[in-house]
Amino acid sequence: MLNFLKPQGSLTDADRERGYSAMNRQVFAAAGAEGFVSGGFISAFALLIGASNFHIGILTAIPFAAQALQILAVVVIERLQMRKAIVILTYAIAYLTWLPVALIPLFIDVPHQGAVILLLVFVGIRGVATAFVVTGWNGWLRDIIPVDHAGEIFGRRMKIATVAAIITGLGAAIFVDWWKGFAAPGEEAFGYSIAFIFGALILGLGSVGFMARIPEPRMKTLGTNSVGGMLRTLAGPIMDLEFRKFIVYQFVWYFVIHLAVPFFAVYMLERLEFPLSLVVGLAVLSQVSSIIFYQVWGNWADRYGSKVILSISSSLYFLVIIAWTFTTLPDRHGGTIPILVFLHLLLGVAIAGVNISVTSLRLKMSPVDQSTSYMAAASLALNLGAGIAPLIGGAFADFFEIRSFRIAVQWIDPSRVADIPAFSLTGFDFLFAVAFLLGFITIPLLARIREEGETDTETLLDELQTQTRENLRALNSVRGMSYVAQFPIAGMRYVPRVSGLDIAFGVTAYQISAATKSLIDATTAGGETLRNVRRHVRVSVRSASRSVRGARSQGAQIAFGVTHGAVKAIADAGTGTTRQVHAAIRTAITATSEVAGDPLEVLAGAARGAVAGTIESGYTDVDIPKAVIGQARAAAPDLGVTEEEAVQVAAQSVVEAMSDLPVYEQAEAWDAILRELVAEDDERLAAS
Repeated sequence: MLNFLKPQGSLTDADRERGYSAMNRQVFAAAGAEGFVSGGFISAFALLIGASNFHIGILTAIPFAAQALQILAVVVIERLQMRKAIVILTYAIAYLTWLPVALIPLFIDVPHQGAVILLLVFVGIRGVATAFVVTGWNGWLRDIIPVDHAGEIFGRRMKIATVAAIITGLGAAIFVDWWKGFAAPGEEAFGYSIAFIFGALILGLGSVGFMARIPEPRMKTLGTNSVGGMLRTLAGPIMDLEFRKFIVYQFVWYFVIHLAVPFFAVYMLERLEFPLSLVVGLAVLSQVSSIIFYQVWGNWADRYGSKVILSISSSLYFLVIIAWTFTTLPDRHGGTIPILVFLHLLLGVAIAGVNISVTSLRLKMSPVDQSTSYMAAASLALNLGAGIAPLIGGAFADFFEIRSFRIAVQWIDPSRVADIPAFSLTGFDFLFAVAFLLGFITIPLLARIREEGETDTETLLDELQTQTRENLRALNSVRGMSYVAQFPIAGMRYVPRVSGLDIAFGVTAYQISAATKSLIDATTAGGETLRNVRRHVRVSVRSASRSVRGARSQGAQIAFGVTHGAVKAIADAGTGTTRQVHAAIRTAITATSEVAGDPLEVLAGAARGAVAGTIESGYTDVDIPKAVIGQARAAAPDLGVTEEEAVQVAAQSVVEAMSDLPVYEQAEAWDAILRELVAEDDERLAAS
């Protein structure tokens, strides 16, 4: 009867296909069950039966802290060589623990501290069982899923899981709010009990049944039956230098994130006094956003590497956290819900990227013959960080609950004094701000990790630019929307980056470019004079220098944006001339150097902006390499550099900006550069 629990010697293609099908059903049922018993749902239940913020921290921390038992799980699994049997048994126990949780309100009048303690005890039992599930399941998956398709497969699984969680989570929240509407005092908790029982019995145990149909390949024997062999297995991930860097990064990153994220739901339920259905509804927005981006991030992780995806998505994650502090000033305001809607959409994008990239990195960096121990070590680091943080975060939130920091603007006249709130931190706001600041330490840790086949952020942003332009091109036929299709995402690659927050600062380059293009567009169509081109470029530089924080150090960014916008405006007009392009480049260089610092940085930014604007607009009327180098040479005296320095920087910047073009176009660019340099030498010889 139990033959289905035994591992197979090898898996055929048919076995794997059958396994993938069962995996999809399993993840749908499992995520559906989690929709009833996780996130804002369990936090709301805990608050109802008497939990404090510190209790919420403990509740969040227990499942993660219990994952320390993965060390014991590795020993048991390596010794018995029966991953599937162990996982199925402990998985069933994990779901059955929700039955006594559901019965708590039947035996204890809530709110009551005893009810909270019982909840924590059963969540702890579930955490112990889950430690064995995670350990065996991760190694099991590693042996089934091909590494080169990991991003695609996990993207599909996570998308299915998100759909299931949306359906069940939102349905359960609506049911609980409906139950509260007619329940007698003291009986509101029974609505949660019904949801727990339904989720655990039907969906949870159904997930266990689907998992039992997934085939398990036989584990590779590493000679770990002896004590020494077992110790070598456990120490393997720690002794592996590259994997150790990944472990440290995971611990720190999940520690920082879980200082704040577990309290988002509590913040909305208590501080903003939202109903549970609205809290879960906002979470659904994040999940919908994740569904859209799981496949995108998954495909890109396979093509460009997981590390670059993790860099971009984690940066976005931290920006979302700090933005939560603006949802109250110090109380709810008219923009609270719109801000939260926007933040939940961005949060979904970030979560999708982080989940895909972290999971793929674990698989890629884990040796096939040691997958159980490596995956367990990575999971242990993650869970320790995520388990410690909520305890600190909960105590932190309770401490600052009665403290605040506010900055207000006052209007005083003879009849009244009006206080206008400008900035406010209180309670959870301090927690969000601290998590954001600590997020900066994770970026250098990520940079130390080496991933086979990894690419850089610029390459991915180039792909993002291409995808966005294709998606927005359809808007050209919509009146007033053609301008949107010109969004110059290429500008993001030349924006100075602060601790990896790539996306946060890309908008500035766009604003500069868009403002310049708009300024020149107004008159170019009617025949713009050289004087007006120069005047408009100078106006754009002055405007940009006033709006960009730290303009002295942002010369490359300003020069890129101004030159990019000017060249696109001249190209789009259809009546532009070579002299106008030359005038725009020269003026952008000299005008920006007057307000910025390093002149060679300014020159490089202008050269890249001119090339990017030409490529994006498809402009072929001007030999842009020749134009850039010629204007760089002419501007050298104004910049206080030699002609040789100016030409070298300009030529190098042109080549870098054209590096993603087809080979024959790069060759043409090189020919133009060489012709210009040869012409320069001829002029010097003639003059001498």
